[in-house]
Amino acid sequence: MNGLGPAVLIMARAPRAGEVRRALEPLLGREGCLELQSALIAHAAAWAYQVSPGPVHVAHDPPDAGAELRRLVGPNALLFPQNGEGIAGRLADASARVLARAGGPLLIVWPDLPRFRVAHARGALDDLSAGCDVVLGPAIDGGLYLVGIGRPLPELFALPEHAWRNDVMGVALTAIRDVGYEVGILRAERALHRPADVRAALADPLLPGDVATILRRGR
Repeated sequence: MNGLGPAVLIMARAPRAGEVRRALEPLLGREGCLELQSALIAHAAAWAYQVSPGPVHVAHDPPDAGAELRRLVGPNALLFPQNGEGIAGRLADASARVLARAGGPLLIVWPDLPRFRVAHARGALDDLSAGCDVVLGPAIDGGLYLVGIGRPLPELFALPEHAWRNDVMGVALTAIRDVGYEVGILRAERALHRPADVRAALADPLLPGDVATILRRGR
């Protein structure tokens, strides 16, 4: 399914052994965590191509990881290094680059979910169309899997770093109280951060086969 309309930006950490999914290493090992990170990035990119009519944008960390990410996200993706201090600074820089190039609305995602769905994009776009300034997709452990914006929002990414690191409601309440934004909240999803998340993902009959194969090694 194509043509929902948004630009998509993936905030991706390169799949390097010992540097990704560290909390899952006792379960999957370093090599398994590397494979899982690679699979999640590839699936996030496939989802992005499905919901966006334009090129997929990938902001990567570390800065020299472009070639590693290229093989996972395809030849048509637009890659550039993440730049800025902390989560908020990197989001501010990356979102400004994409909005300047592609316009809005913009969906920013982290490749942490075992399965992104078209419904995630539809829900965010519906909230933006209904008048929300920003839409947040909360992970159950307190992080974010998606941020949707319809236009540049420098005040959003100027919020204190701790608001982004604590939990999604902290970001939402700070944005509402301090900036006056209308905030939409998507359904909470379980990201693949901890061993309990692996067990929950394996209970999903629609879990992608390659991800399931990697996760089953930890049983």
